[in-house]
Amino acid sequence: MPNNKGHLISVKSKRFMKALLAMLLMVSMSFSWLPQAQASVDPVIHIGEVSGKPGDIVEVPVSYDSKGSEFSFYHSELSFAYDPAVLQLVDGDEVVNQQAYENYQGVSLTKDTSAPGFIQIVMTTQQFIDQSTVLYSLHFKIKDSATAGASSVNLHSGALITEFDPFQVTGESGQVTVLSEVKPIGNVLVSIGSAQGKAGDKVTLPVDTVSLDQPIGSYGVRLKYNPAALQVADVTGNHPGLQYNANNETGSVIVGWSDEDGGLSPIPPSENRQTLFQVEFKIASGAAKGEYPVQIVDETLPEYFTVTDTDAIEMIKQASSGKVTVIGQSVTPPLTPSNPGSSGGGSTTTSPSASTSEKITVNVTNERNTNAVVSETIIERTTGADGHKKDEVNLTVEQTSRAIESLKKVGSNIARIMIPDEKDEVSELNVKLPAKSTSLMADEKMNLYIETDNASLQLSPNSLQGVGSDIFFHLVPIKDAAGRKVVEQRIQKDPLIVKQSTNTADFRLVGRPMTIETNMSSRPVTVVLPIRDTNLTQKELDKLQVFIEHSDGTKELVKGKIVKFNGTDQPGIEFEVTKFSTFSIILMNGGQSSAYIQGYADGTFRPNQAVQRAEMAALLSRILPSGSDVAALNTSYRDMPVAEWAREAITKATAAGYMRGNAAGDFMPGRSITRAEMAVIIERILKTQESSADVNAEATAATTAVPNEAADLTQHWARESVQRVLAVGIMSMSQDGAFRPNDAVTRAEAVTLLNRLVHIEPDHLSGTSRWKDVSVAHWAYGAIQAASQN
Repeated sequence: MPNNKGHLISVKSKRFMKALLAMLLMVSMSFSWLPQAQASVDPVIHIGEVSGKPGDIVEVPVSYDSKGSEFSFYHSELSFAYDPAVLQLVDGDEVVNQQAYENYQGVSLTKDTSAPGFIQIVMTTQQFIDQSTVLYSLHFKIKDSATAGASSVNLHSGALITEFDPFQVTGESGQVTVLSEVKPIGNVLVSIGSAQGKAGDKVTLPVDTVSLDQPIGSYGVRLKYNPAALQVADVTGNHPGLQYNANNETGSVIVGWSDEDGGLSPIPPSENRQTLFQVEFKIASGAAKGEYPVQIVDETLPEYFTVTDTDAIEMIKQASSGKVTVIGQSVTPPLTPSNPGSSGGGSTTTSPSASTSEKITVNVTNERNTNAVVSETIIERTTGADGHKKDEVNLTVEQTSRAIESLKKVGSNIARIMIPDEKDEVSELNVKLPAKSTSLMADEKMNLYIETDNASLQLSPNSLQGVGSDIFFHLVPIKDAAGRKVVEQRIQKDPLIVKQSTNTADFRLVGRPMTIETNMSSRPVTVVLPIRDTNLTQKELDKLQVFIEHSDGTKELVKGKIVKFNGTDQPGIEFEVTKFSTFSIILMNGGQSSAYIQGYADGTFRPNQAVQRAEMAALLSRILPSGSDVAALNTSYRDMPVAEWAREAITKATAAGYMRGNAAGDFMPGRSITRAEMAVIIERILKTQESSADVNAEATAATTAVPNEAADLTQHWARESVQRVLAVGIMSMSQDGAFRPNDAVTRAEAVTLLNRLVHIEPDHLSGTSRWKDVSVAHWAYGAIQAASQN
């Protein structure tokens, strides 16, 4: 018989295994409904991401992220790596935002920067850190040589110490994004040369660039001359593509050139003179001896004078006139040549008399008196054939060196050139400062004051630093009543004035308008204009503003400061500008506040650019009231800027209690303002504007008006200030519920917040933006319009 015992056992075993698997499956299904234990995630060190342009100061935040763990520590040893070819630590201020860990008592911090490209930071606290928080920020300057792109900042090594063993923490890398530089507007100074010859001769007049800081892609020049004495024979140049069209009956020649290679073969930049083209003139046989000017028809209009860079962007340009001098005996010519086919019965007159010139020696002083002479310079005063007088001043390198040596001996840092015009007869003034002269002034930390009876210019060493080319200033006072009337009527109809004054009788032009042109671009210069009206009351003086008509078409109102003009008892109005054109002092009774923020010389506002602490102080001093006692205080910081505008603004902001320095006595003027710091400033201002009851009510409201606290404010040093500012609606959180306390405040954000603070309504009615990089669709368009024009 077959043995079935083994078979039965096998079947029983299979049945048992099936039953056991079914039971296990039921158990597992029942437990699947229970909450699952989650694996703990290790905490990390998070390094933030920031951006900036070469030369900018940036702060890279370093944060502890608990990742939801219960880990705690009181001691951290973190080492960070960065690219030293792109970033350099700010000497003496490598670690900032120390307020971020003031919540932890007894903080001690040491740093080691001995290894290039690394910084090690050791921080110890008396209290345990057990929640996500910002530890500190790394303070970098983006090197001027840095190219656009991302540069990483990594955690090289890190340990967090609990009570016993160190925990080797990992890091989430950050980066500094280097933004490409905004291409500056080019500067060019064109000089029309001089030549001399006898009647009947041919002479060549060069037209050169004296200074050129960017390549030229095209130019067009329309010259005028006396056709009775001069006739264009030819125009030649060194660059292919030159064209010209001369009209010897009207005395006009148009010369134009553009790069035939589409910008690949431009006229290169140079500090040395280089010729654009040459005009060959034939001196008429009957030309009378004397000087015959050759000049641009109107250098302010592009149709008569245009110079563009390789991107077809109009450059900032200036030109000096030339002349042809006829020597020897000749017969007096007619003013206009005889037209072909005429009867020959036209009348003849004599040509204008030749111009004359004289040289006047003036003192360079360190005080406003003749006993403080440190050097001398020469004024060449030319009286033209029409009787107009023009002054030319050239501060040579030798004169500058002598002045600097004398100033150092007497412990002064201000060189003054006082240019006299006792009879008020000079129509225009040209001042030339060679590149080597300005370099010497900047290197020796010397200020240069150019003082005339019509305007004073104050150039700081910071403004002169790194200019690299000759500087010129062209000053033209509008003296005649007819000219002033034209300016007054033009300003009175301007929308900027109409918006502020409902009654044209409220508006009045005070004194002479002043046209000032220069090739200095985006560099601050302090201007002082004399107030000639002696009948103004103190209240009217306080209401004076300066209406500025820039050559790029933009206009602005600036509230200046009343000072003594050139050290005399005559009042003057002082203000700072970075671009020039026509300046007019105006009085508007019942007008609104003036613009408190400006754009740049290239017509941009740069809304995304971070606001530095010195700039914020300036904005606060312009938009908020400050008494004379506040202005008189002399707050001192170890790093107080040299620029007078910054010193005064920082003094006012500090004395008013809006801003403060650190415990070491530094103001850190070049550091950007963070959103947390901005909230603290706003809270301080609100406290000065409100009663104690209002402040207490506001503090109470802060706990209820913001239902959900921003996640990135937990344990933040400025948490309470931020909550109060959020409660009153001046600042807000982003859509994701973050406040971003360590982000830098941009220019667009700054004007939006300050406008809310002082109740300036956004201007959405102006259909044309004042700034070419702020479109009508920009989120801060209305705020920027209002802040920069009323």
